[in-house]
Amino acid sequence: MKKKKWFIVLLVLILIGGVSLFTFNQNAKERKEQQMIEMETITAKQIKNTFANVTKIEFDEEYGENKLTGYTTVDVTVTTSYGVTSLLDVSMTLNDRSKKLGSYGVDPNLLEGTTKNEVKVIFSNNTERSL
Repeated sequence: MKKKKWFIVLLVLILIGGVSLFTFNQNAKERKEQQMIEMETITAKQIKNTFANVTKIEFDEEYGENKLTGYTTVDVTVTTSYGVTSLLDVSMTLNDRSKKLGSYGVDPNLLEGTTKNEVKVIFSNNTERSL
């Protein structure tokens, strides 16, 4: 009888541990996605303050991470009101909250300046928002 009780207690503890681990992993994925959206929002605001006449900013779903420096790189498609669509390779981090974009591949088709109008932003998880 004692062996049966211990077996049941052990089984319950294993189930509780498994459910807790699964929940923790789900929360970690959600936190990671929220951090990515926050970095993308910061980057979109920086792009808006760096280039003129931007109408749409779209983030690619594929990322590159450099764990040593803490930067994440992503391809961003920027569309302007004068018909230019450019692909930028942007380095992002949560620590960089400056107004202007500091690290990006130079594209001579984009005019430097500030965009005053609202910009449609498509994030890497395919959600949309206007900034």
